[in-house]
Amino acid sequence: MAYWLAGCVLQPSNVPTVTPTSTRVRLITETPTPTPFLMPTPPPTPTASCAGAPRERLIIGERGRVLPDDPRSVNVRRLPGTENSLVITIPINALFMVLDGPVCADGFQWYKVHYREATGWLAEGDLTSYYVEPYGTG
Repeated sequence: MAYWLAGCVLQPSNVPTVTPTSTRVRLITETPTPTPFLMPTPPPTPTASCAGAPRERLIIGERGRVLPDDPRSVNVRRLPGTENSLVITIPINALFMVLDGPVCADGFQWYKVHYREATGWLAEGDLTSYYVEPYGTG
């Protein structure tokens, strides 16, 4: 259904008179159909995929940093696991590049990292603390 209104233009008294004009306006009285709102599904809560290890935080392709919470350097091993041979240690606050991971071994989440000239695997932390953290974009 449509309605038509007539309008006119009014002029102030100190301006020469102009003949009023009529304008047709069409009013739309139909109500648009509302778009339904769907509540987005929240992402799942991250959980540790390795018993005895904290939730993963390191990001493959990004840098990581050894945290100063523990006065010891972090061990980098040839393969994931505490029994594998030591490649190098990374000192406190040093940056490294995360290459791969995580791999669960011996109750730790292990990440393959590159530090200086060495490549190997380091543990991210235990249930009491993290040894390393993500360090912004590389």
